[in-house]
Amino acid sequence: MTPPPTPADPPRPAVSVVIPTLNGAATLPALLAGLRRAAQRVTLEIVAIDSGSTDATVALLRGAGATVLDLGGARYGHATARNRAVAASRGDVIVLLTQDVEPAEGDWLGPLLAAFAEPHVAGAFGRQIPRRASAPEAFLAETNYGPVPRRITGADPDAFGPGATLFSSAFGAMRRGAWREVPIPDIVMSEDQAWALAALRAGWEIVYVPAAAVYHGHRFSLARAFRRNFDSGSSLARLGLGGAAWSSGFAHLAREVRWIARTRGVAAVPGALAYEAVRMAGFQCGRLEGRLPRALARFLGEAPRG
Repeated sequence: MTPPPTPADPPRPAVSVVIPTLNGAATLPALLAGLRRAAQRVTLEIVAIDSGSTDATVALLRGAGATVLDLGGARYGHATARNRAVAASRGDVIVLLTQDVEPAEGDWLGPLLAAFAEPHVAGAFGRQIPRRASAPEAFLAETNYGPVPRRITGADPDAFGPGATLFSSAFGAMRRGAWREVPIPDIVMSEDQAWALAALRAGWEIVYVPAAAVYHGHRFSLARAFRRNFDSGSSLARLGLGGAAWSSGFAHLAREVRWIARTRGVAAVPGALAYEAVRMAGFQCGRLEGRLPRALARFLGEAPRG
């Protein structure tokens, strides 16, 4: 009697999509719809790592065919969660997304993947078009993710700051070989900048590809803006980028005020100035985290700390 055929291993995906999630049911449908469109052009898998969602997040992901991991009782970390999901994925290119991005129309992913035709490219990140964002956050997105492509080498971190970000884990991709050489560093926040810095120092290059685009915007309360920027200031100081990020802060603020007055009206300027004052206060306090009691740092920051 002829034995039944052995089931073939599933084909290896060309691309793995990694998404950390927590109660993302409101925004995931648009993201998953964009991924379905992209899957018509390239073979991909979705690997999500969930932090204990209590809404329909997990059901939506499984309905889309995603592999859903959980934290297994561990504390969430921007780097540790992503590293675990990347390790569980199989694609040669890993696309990093957050649950609240909405892919733009057309081929929003293809131009990003095309960057990896160059063997020395470790990572690529695309444009983030602000949508439903507060005026200051919309200006920051327009500044960091403009229409002009960029190639980033080991000489460029010295110019880090508004308009010269190094990478983004909200909408970016990395080569698996580069990730194996340089896993995402375990840092409170700005893990994407930390990874980019390590990859650049290892001799890789990173490219910014504005032809690849998603919609992404934030609208934070003043309290949350302080806490997020506390984490950002702490992390960038640890990376040696904190001073450079704001060395041109007043010029950046002047450009922001002009942009907001032109696009949102003069009446929006006072609120934006108050927001920026809170954001700057959080950032500068975060740069001093090493001098603060641990309990105070845990209170002031948003990300978990040991």
